[in-house]
Amino acid sequence: MNPPMPFRRTWVRVTLWGVCLAVAGTAAVTGLTRALAQPPAPAASPARPASPAVSGATMAHSCAACHGTFGRLGDEAFAPLAGMPAPQFIASMTEFRDGRRPSTLMGHVAEGFTDPEIRAMADFFAAIPAVEEGVRP
Repeated sequence: MNPPMPFRRTWVRVTLWGVCLAVAGTAAVTGLTRALAQPPAPAASPARPASPAVSGATMAHSCAACHGTFGRLGDEAFAPLAGMPAPQFIASMTEFRDGRRPSTLMGHVAEGFTDPEIRAMADFFAAIPAVEEGVRP
């Protein structure tokens, strides 16, 4: 037994509208996905000069938590950095960074610095007077 003709026409219309909406929705989602996947066009802006290099003093603050403020540690657990000769600081940091000197933490810390940054920190710490042994800063 076939359904009456008006019902069949309504069913066909509803089905066609459903297919049209599904196709349109898929096209819209695809277009949106493509638009979001593309990087935005760069905005026109005046050329900015490169940012100045970060100073050795600024980078040396990352050492303060373990080695004390300005590398002037009054504790025996960590080596004081204040007054350390620059070549010794550079050698230690590059050995940590390259994995030639075992460490649980310093290898990860040293990996974050380039050679010029290590040199800047070495110069900073070498210029700070060393803490006299037995004297707490």
